[in-house]
Amino acid sequence: MTEQKIIKGSCLCRKIRYQITGARVLGLICHCNNCRKSSGSAFLASSYYVKSQVRILEGGEMIRVFEDERTASGNVLNRSFCSNCGSSLFLARSVNGIPGDAVFVSSGTMDLDGEEWVPTKEVWCKDRYSWLHPFHNTDTKSTM
Repeated sequence: MTEQKIIKGSCLCRKIRYQITGARVLGLICHCNNCRKSSGSAFLASSYYVKSQVRILEGGEMIRVFEDERTASGNVLNRSFCSNCGSSLFLARSVNGIPGDAVFVSSGTMDLDGEEWVPTKEVWCKDRYSWLHPFHNTDTKSTM
């Protein structure tokens, strides 16, 4: 039996710590306006996992959730962040009020070597800043 990969991560103040077990589904770059605002950057970089792969090790009581209802896709996105330092940690979506099984983990919060995280898909490319070129070898979508 092969050992599953374990990734640990935290918010900036390290009051919230988490662990991910197993392989990601994909590495996502989102160029939509809400993800830009949430990340404070030109795009949001995250990894898609199944919720059961992500476990909060410490500081679960520090997590706050913003229900982002004004999205271009029409889906409600639950954006989780640290109530102390403000780090954006997780993104989960619900369709018609029903939570999904996916969780997107902000790549910058993962304790990884910079070469370990590579995007595989870009979405909302129609909103990509003109000075930002497509990422190498990614599947690109105009919207979702």
